[in-house]
Amino acid sequence: MAKAKLASWNRAKGFGFLSLNSESKQLFVHISSFVDKKLDPEKLVGHWLNCTLAKDKQGRLCAKQLRLVGSKPAFSNKPNGLAKRAGIPALAFFVLLLSLVLLQKLPLALLVFYVVMSVVTFALYALDKSAAQAGRWRVQELKLHVFALIGGWPGAMFAQQTLRHKTQKQSFRWGYYCTVLLNIVALAYLLSPNGEPTLLDINQALSRLLP
Repeated sequence: MAKAKLASWNRAKGFGFLSLNSESKQLFVHISSFVDKKLDPEKLVGHWLNCTLAKDKQGRLCAKQLRLVGSKPAFSNKPNGLAKRAGIPALAFFVLLLSLVLLQKLPLALLVFYVVMSVVTFALYALDKSAAQAGRWRVQELKLHVFALIGGWPGAMFAQQTLRHKTQKQSFRWGYYCTVLLNIVALAYLLSPNGEPTLLDINQALSRLLP
């Protein structure tokens, strides 16, 4: 266990740098490294923190398991409440899609497409978080929004809370909410009489793409 001072914090990118007691060298720290997820790192600049020193995938020294000096360690392997709640709307959406498929109001290919896009989007979030922690090139936010817009928003919702990633930047959050709304509006149109011809065209295209 080491003691370090939070020297700087970039709210937009979700990371900052720590200064150790006896060293001028600064350590990279990602927001996911804070034990207490309710803390606002930007307000902790200049404060002393306890941390565990570790190395990233490139072998560089970084800080993990950060907590305020004097706070009690809290160890838990249970999913947090936010993660549990994040899965409810996503699961409800897939139950709705499955019901529509069983009622023959929605092609099975479109349900499969939503599942595939959600898995891919979750993977992109995981890749972006890993890149942020390692200081590598990040996944563009526009790409995350595009994948959410075309059907991956349930996977994005689950990733944001289970991975604790992309939950601080308000502009990104609003952009994400817009992709969810637009996708649901588009789906509602496809299920309407006016959208039925377009839905048939999409089904034919997906049937050729999916095995």
